[in-house]
Amino acid sequence: MEVFDIVQRQQRSIGIGILLLICFYAFPAWAETAKVTLIEVQGNKRIETGTILAKIKTQEGKVFSPTLIKEDIRALYQLGHFEDVQVRTEGFEQGLKVIFSVKEKPLIREIVFQGNDELSDETLKEGLTLLPRTAVNLQLVNETADKLRLKYQDKGYYEAIVVPVITEPQPGERIVTFYIEEGEKVKLSDVIITGNEALSSREIKKALKNGEWWIFSFLGHSGTLRTDELKDDIETIKNLYYNKGYIQVQVEEPVIAFKNPLKRNKLVLRFNIKEGDQFRIGSITFKGNSIISTDELAKEVLLKPGDIFSRETLRQDVARIMDRYDSIARPFADVAPQFNIDSARKIVALTMEIQEGGEVRIGRIDITGNNKTRDKVIRREMRIDEGDLYSKNALKRSHERLTNLNFFETIDIVPERKQQEPVLDLNVKVKEKSTGSISVGGGYSTVDHVSGILDFTQGNLFGRGQVIKLKAQLATAGTTQQYVLSFMEPYLFDKPIWGRVDLYNQNVLYDGYDIKSTGGGLSIGKSLGEYLSASFRYGLDISKFKLSTENSDVPPNELLNQINDYGTRIMKSALSGNIAWDSRDFYLDPKSGSRYNFFVEYAGGPLGGDPTFYKTTLDAAWFYPLFWDTVFMLRGRFGYMESLISKPVPLGERFFVGGPGTVRGFKYGGAGPIEASTGDRLGGTKQLLFNAEYNFPIVPSLRLKGVLFYDIGRAFWTTEQREAVKFSELAHSAGWGLWWLSPMGPIKIEFGYALKKRDTDQLSVFDFSIGAMF
Repeated sequence: MEVFDIVQRQQRSIGIGILLLICFYAFPAWAETAKVTLIEVQGNKRIETGTILAKIKTQEGKVFSPTLIKEDIRALYQLGHFEDVQVRTEGFEQGLKVIFSVKEKPLIREIVFQGNDELSDETLKEGLTLLPRTAVNLQLVNETADKLRLKYQDKGYYEAIVVPVITEPQPGERIVTFYIEEGEKVKLSDVIITGNEALSSREIKKALKNGEWWIFSFLGHSGTLRTDELKDDIETIKNLYYNKGYIQVQVEEPVIAFKNPLKRNKLVLRFNIKEGDQFRIGSITFKGNSIISTDELAKEVLLKPGDIFSRETLRQDVARIMDRYDSIARPFADVAPQFNIDSARKIVALTMEIQEGGEVRIGRIDITGNNKTRDKVIRREMRIDEGDLYSKNALKRSHERLTNLNFFETIDIVPERKQQEPVLDLNVKVKEKSTGSISVGGGYSTVDHVSGILDFTQGNLFGRGQVIKLKAQLATAGTTQQYVLSFMEPYLFDKPIWGRVDLYNQNVLYDGYDIKSTGGGLSIGKSLGEYLSASFRYGLDISKFKLSTENSDVPPNELLNQINDYGTRIMKSALSGNIAWDSRDFYLDPKSGSRYNFFVEYAGGPLGGDPTFYKTTLDAAWFYPLFWDTVFMLRGRFGYMESLISKPVPLGERFFVGGPGTVRGFKYGGAGPIEASTGDRLGGTKQLLFNAEYNFPIVPSLRLKGVLFYDIGRAFWTTEQREAVKFSELAHSAGWGLWWLSPMGPIKIEFGYALKKRDTDQLSVFDFSIGAMF
């Protein structure tokens, strides 16, 4: 009875309001010119008077208007807080006092579930918008009952009944109780398709949201009937036929029945289809185009006369024509395909009616949400400016560049058209994330073993986009000590020129010897185009070689020869250059694009220092998006170095192939030259590598991915005997792994298995790394 009482009170109050308005219209002429001298609100307890006054249009000092009163009553009801609103007037100070008398809806004190055994209260409450301490809303109560029924359907309780009852424990409060009769769990055992000849039942059933029960149904929703998705399934069947040319297909309302009316635990869902005839394309004409010729538009259309009609292909054709107009700054162009069906000949004549629209320019670019990051940091990444012609590609690239800053959780670039003007304003809405981190912890890798890490990184210093990094690491093996300090300014003098200074001190343990290096460098780079950049670096490094006393390894003869040539201390003074092309959509997790990198380094000679050599590396990678948000990556690298004096290139400068990032399944440097007498890894002066990876999401929200890989590569040693690069000698490996970009940094677990190796190669099946990202 409570539900009906509320409805009757609302109807009665609306009736009183209408009667009051009739009285207003019956006022003598002077009332129509009377001013409102006071507005008073009565009856409100929880809702502030200011909230009510802000919602109504009637104002003090204005002429009284019965029309506005009617709108005010409607507006107050739309607030959802009142079950009764009445208005009356009184004479007051040579005008009218308008009194709004409201009766607030009662509050929900408690939401109770009765009869639920299979689903807990917590499960039933998940996702509900009906909450305690909110006003009673009958429509929302009924919608909640429907949502609860769907929850039971998703769990297989097709016959579940949910009845809402509202009770009044005390004035102004209500308890909403949902009485539930769960019924027996029911499986969707069979989906039967009838009337289909052109498409198989298997093909149709595979596309439906309502699927038959099978042994792995617990992994998804198949095997349970969801009535709210039946309309979607009907449209899915129609679309399958539309894409095969059956444009007159009809799908009858599905029939739901129990497989055995006596047991009532299995359902059968039946779809009956009337396919009709298959139609082909007759002719394709264009109408309304003048800026772009018909011949040019025809190149954008995949459908050709004589082809079987396909709605999906037609949709793609329309999108391509729209993109063609987007490319000439006409985003408001419209393409409306018209059909002329000849049932006798079974053909469809298409007419593409086009409204080309006019050129559109960018108006204001407003940036919101950047509480820390300065506006100019965002604006300099935009590839479109105020006053420029609209460009869809420029907007897409702007989004990619803002994403690559890695300053924001979300980025939305929302175009907003000015009324009746060929202008689009851009609303750039960002949500910032933490760009600074400080961590004290540990890590583990197969190269360094256990390590302690102190890491401080700020990727957006003072909101200017500057990067400062400080890292200290101590490890039990491999890189036993490492200290790094780096600072980068991405826009020197507000120009697309970046500069960086870095200092380091590290101690690296190799086979039988240590290398302690201290050095630093100055770098400068410039963008030469949207994807092309170049940079130069001068670096000075002083390395000291020491025979290891921490293990019984015998130092390699190559090291002893090097000490004879250079001594135990080597100073390297080098200038390097780099040219890069990078069109990846997001450098941390690319799904499309490519990257080419050519690096050359010259050390010694007029620059000073002990060794004199040059080193070149060519590195290229391609990323191809595939189905289900998976990505295929191909990468190739070639490196070559040569000493320009009689002394060999020092060991610390050589290419070490094997391990993560090169050829997995081999130890670090294990797929390269090995000294026969000691088994020590020597590094090479040539390297050739190929990597193929297939990445697939496992938990997208956590950025947890799986990877399958195949690696090929080796390092070669060029000395007097001039060992050449031989494809037949390349090491091969395959494997799988997990990759997680965690809040603490990247975590990688990779299992590589050597497929082709030499007797001297050193293997490592398992590679694991965890630690702070730097």
